[in-house]
Amino acid sequence: MSERSAALLPNEGTDFAAALSAPPVNNLRRIGGEMFAWSDRDPQRSQPLPRGAVLRHLLRQYAGPGRTVLVAGPHSEEVVAALADTGASVSWLLRSLIDAEEAARGNSRITVLAGAAVKLDAAEKFDLVVAADGVDRLNSAEGEQMSAAQLVDRLAEAVQPDGVLLLMHDNRLGVHHTVRLEPGARERLDSDWYNTDDETDTQRPASQEQLTARLAQSGLTVAAAYAAFPEPAAPTVLVGEGLLGEVASPLRPRLGTALSQAFAGAFRGRPVLSDPRRLVNRALRAGAEGTVAPAWLVIARGPGAAPAVEGHELLIGDARGTFAYEVTSAGDQVRTTVLEPLEGPIEREGLRRISEPTAPGADVGYVLEERLEHLAATSDLRRMRVELAQYDAWLRSQAQDGLLTGPVAVAGLADVFVTEDGPALLPTNWEPVESVALETAEIRAVWSFAVQLITSGQPHPWPITSNAVDLTATILGMVGQGIAADSVRAAVELHVRLETAEYGLSLSDQHDRRLQLLAVSPGSASVDVAGFRELTEALWRQRYEASHLLAMMDWTEQIIKSRDLQVSKMDWEVQFYKKTWAGRFLWISRSAYRVIMRDGRKFMRGRRARKAEAQSNAVR
Repeated sequence: MSERSAALLPNEGTDFAAALSAPPVNNLRRIGGEMFAWSDRDPQRSQPLPRGAVLRHLLRQYAGPGRTVLVAGPHSEEVVAALADTGASVSWLLRSLIDAEEAARGNSRITVLAGAAVKLDAAEKFDLVVAADGVDRLNSAEGEQMSAAQLVDRLAEAVQPDGVLLLMHDNRLGVHHTVRLEPGARERLDSDWYNTDDETDTQRPASQEQLTARLAQSGLTVAAAYAAFPEPAAPTVLVGEGLLGEVASPLRPRLGTALSQAFAGAFRGRPVLSDPRRLVNRALRAGAEGTVAPAWLVIARGPGAAPAVEGHELLIGDARGTFAYEVTSAGDQVRTTVLEPLEGPIEREGLRRISEPTAPGADVGYVLEERLEHLAATSDLRRMRVELAQYDAWLRSQAQDGLLTGPVAVAGLADVFVTEDGPALLPTNWEPVESVALETAEIRAVWSFAVQLITSGQPHPWPITSNAVDLTATILGMVGQGIAADSVRAAVELHVRLETAEYGLSLSDQHDRRLQLLAVSPGSASVDVAGFRELTEALWRQRYEASHLLAMMDWTEQIIKSRDLQVSKMDWEVQFYKKTWAGRFLWISRSAYRVIMRDGRKFMRGRRARKAEAQSNAVR
């Protein structure tokens, strides 16, 4: 059996006898076109399933008792369960019969439709149609194939005149595709086994404007649209139309920090062509983040009296979990509002998940890390010293008896927003259960900045610094602070604890991570995202440092050879003087010359002394 044929079979461990003898499910309806030996739920062979706190928050706004909901395509169980919990009548369309049967058995409150989107009953309409997975997995190999544009039209047809369509549409120009480095994906992923015409299909919506126009042709009006980051399947940052491209918005600094953290978590440990944070940062400066967004999330209304759609400027939430909050600007004030609270308190590795994030209310300022990166790149040491001194004074003002409590104890320089009134803390995810020493917290923040300077290959005034610890000592030395080896280890340990709480690292992963962070040097690659570009730059830096070492070794060798040659010449002269008659004669002559010159000088000095004495006596 070929590898592809074997992969088409159900997952390993499936008990076929149990499957055949299982009782029939009453909430499963086969509409035609279902795929039999196929599954979209295997994470090793399929794309991830849509999930996330911000997605669930938006869905709950349009689902409720008495409303009918169609979930089109594979979604995570948490998304479907959240819709069913609102009291709505939920129907779930799945093209895989295996997935449909499993979903029907595990969710008795919903109706599962097994089949292709083309087989949906045109007369059946829904108050809410959810396609957070997009349209790529709505076709079936067992029947007619519809293009992406036709699938968008088909979803629009299923919406009631007063209904709502929530659609996540993948952006083929998105940063997640641009940096993707997955050789053999077409052979590994089930969804890529059949031919698609996405690259040449001129009808497929390729931008948010084209998607809006396509929905308008189908009779729907886009009431709200968002640029979704960092990935379509797990959006943790949604940027509304009021913030997209608005480079003068007071929320831009907060957006940059949120996107950096989102991409660092989503692409952590994944090989990519280049660190996506670089591209997104450049897009933000150009106001083009909507162009490179991984996906667009649109909420479209039918022509009837559809429910009002509330737009948001900036939504931030967890990829896994229930926490989501909104950041808005009103005049000269910035507010943070919790939309989806935590289900319960979370404590890991001595850290507690923050349930009420706060943000500085000022609308004018800058992120401290970005300012320090710019000052380091321009070698403006005077201004850099001023910024660090201001940060040091602010951090010390937050401490009591040399200890820090709350989120400031684990906040990095990227979490500090400097306003006209001084530094303030941006929304963070964790805070320590017990207090942290002021020295440890400050060293960890500066050390993290030093690691970023080194591994990102950005210019700074200390390119030959041996490692991150030395660079940290140099930076803290600008404000009169010294560090010890034990303090650095305590700071790294705090950083590993923070990463363990955020990403769930195992004991072996923690050990490896600790060694990796302590070994950061000018030739080290990125410690967060394994970008091929960053690896190449790190390799170049290693070769550059090695070339300098080789040149210094060659220079030292030349100096040693020159000195050896001079010593050899002197030794030859000594041997010549000692062993040959001519040499002995010269040796005796030189010795006699030295004696004559020595005695002659003594005689002349004595004669001058006697003459001077005689003149002195004559004067008397």
